[in-house]
Amino acid sequence: MRKFLYKQAGLFFLLFLMAASVQSVFAQNERSALTVRIDQIISTDFPNMTIYAIVENESGEVVLGLAPALFNFRINSLEETGRATITPFAMRDIPIDYSIIFSNSGIMAGAPLDFQKNAILQFVESMRENDRLSLFTIGEEANVIFEELRRDEIDPSVINSVGTTTAQPRLNDSIINVMRRVQRRRAERRVVIVISDGRDQNSRFNTEQLNAVLTEVGVPIYALGFRVLGAETLANLHDMADQTGGAYMFVPQVSGIPGYLRTLNTRLSQPYVINLRARSLRADDLPHVLEVAVDGWDFAGRGQRTFVAVRVPVPRWMRLAIAIAAGVLVLAMIALSIVRRIVKRKRMGITRRRCPDCRILMKDTWDSCPFCRYMPNMKKRKKSKAAAKHG
Repeated sequence: MRKFLYKQAGLFFLLFLMAASVQSVFAQNERSALTVRIDQIISTDFPNMTIYAIVENESGEVVLGLAPALFNFRINSLEETGRATITPFAMRDIPIDYSIIFSNSGIMAGAPLDFQKNAILQFVESMRENDRLSLFTIGEEANVIFEELRRDEIDPSVINSVGTTTAQPRLNDSIINVMRRVQRRRAERRVVIVISDGRDQNSRFNTEQLNAVLTEVGVPIYALGFRVLGAETLANLHDMADQTGGAYMFVPQVSGIPGYLRTLNTRLSQPYVINLRARSLRADDLPHVLEVAVDGWDFAGRGQRTFVAVRVPVPRWMRLAIAIAAGVLVLAMIALSIVRRIVKRKRMGITRRRCPDCRILMKDTWDSCPFCRYMPNMKKRKKSKAAAKHG
């Protein structure tokens, strides 16, 4: 009887382990899927890189509060074990350089243009103090409304005064113009926002040339697309956003443009800032693929983007060492010249003895000052200065 009970207990324990393992497998398979969107990689100081990554859940909501230990990295499919610092963007005082380009072609007259301008005005109010905004309209090239202004420098009447135009909406040409302007700026965090129906008429640059510029500049494009004549041109906006690591949002009604732009602005201000020092790759001025993954107990996600391992002509530590060495050398030369001058004076017999009238150093063997004897004007000038000082 006792053996039978032992067998039953062992069987029960075995069944319990099997059920737990099956439950664990199902739990792993049912982990919620996250999306890691890498919208910008700054590698101009490689192997030091700054990565802006936005983590979203299945509903498109930004996931905050993830522990740094949940992040892992791969470069060209190889695990990257370099030192990484991960902080939420809200904890970093990093200004954002925004560039908004919107459509004001003839078919935008009325509600489409009015809601776009209203959305931009609300966007300006939500900007932080040190953020900057540049505003353009789509035309034969990007027409500049204003550039690199802070919130308190922007005049709302300038935005309200934008009217429709008869110029063809050359979307590709306008985007390239804006990206080249953005490329020249020194801001670290740069974002381009496009509000349009995606129409492109007779651009000089084709899609391949546009994609080459987008890849070179490396600044994310976030696009808000709305339908005016048809929906087939909206694919242009989706492709631009996907090419640059940004995001595309379809706006069903033009009245929803302000709300979608507010949502987009919230997303842009909530990325994770990752400072990564790569160890598995040397700078070679060639493109490579960075993968950022998030792996937790009940969620997982990953995203990837191409970057260039920029070869810096002179590493930062070497530039610092050269600057320090140059400073030390200059100080040593100054000290050496002072010592040589003192030694030379001692050889000439000149000590700290000074003439009581002109205050020039004299030799110990001199009974009188030759400067005062042969240059009496100097003596008078010295006395007048002394009198003015004491009088």
